Amino acid sequence: MLSYLLGSGKKPRPKADDDDDPFPLHTDANTLLKHEAYDDGDCLSCRVLGSTAFVALGGYSYFSGMKSLRERRRLIELSTSRYKYGSRQLGIVSLSAALVGLGLYRTFN
Repeated sequence: MLSYLLGSGKKPRPKADDDDDPFPLHTDANTLLKHEAYDDGDCLSCRVLGSTAFVALGGYSYFSGMKSLRERRRLIELSTSRYKYGSRQLGIVSLSAALVGLGLYRTFN
């Protein structure tokens, strides 16, 4: 809506006393940004669904990544790559921890 107001080039109309619209077409950009800044955010079900998705994705990436890593351990240790088993394990753990952390942040913030 903000881009529509800034790019339209229309002149603002005078405000009527019986206007109940929280975002009328004549509102300037600063007022719109102020209203968006005070918007409280998500409902409880959105928070629960979002946080559950992040935590589940973190758990899935940990278990599937570690399983795949264990299956390929011998091949990884024999390879000439400088990223051996330990560094790959650290990458999987840190990615999973970051996703679970995002889920917890989403829950409580």
